Amino acid sequence: MWTITLKQNFSAAHFLKEYKGKCEELHGHNYLIVVHISSKKLPKSGMVYDFREIKDYLKQILPDHKCLNNVYKFNPTTENLAKYFFEVIRKKYPVKKVEIWENEQQGSTYSA
Repeated sequence: MWTITLKQNFSAAHFLKEYKGKCEELHGHNYLIVVHISSKKLPKSGMVYDFREIKDYLKQILPDHKCLNNVYKFNPTTENLAKYFFEVIRKKYPVKKVEIWENEQQGSTYSA
């Protein structure tokens, strides 16, 4: 099995619902999404998928410079974002795992 991994940054703001603490106030992050896509077959091209094609797709679906609470109906935690992007990306690619990092120390992963 082959797995390719892509990383893409986006900046966004959010506030956490059902949470008591400073993160219940509006604040922002420079997020990092890490996408892992696997395939049991390698085409003649020698590439599972074209990195540029996937990066272009991620740019279309990522909410860059938005308030996530205004974009999504769910509480925009890293856990919920990882699952959401996994579900969206799996409609187009055989994604195995999606990671969302809100900074270098904190993030969440959702996998099949």
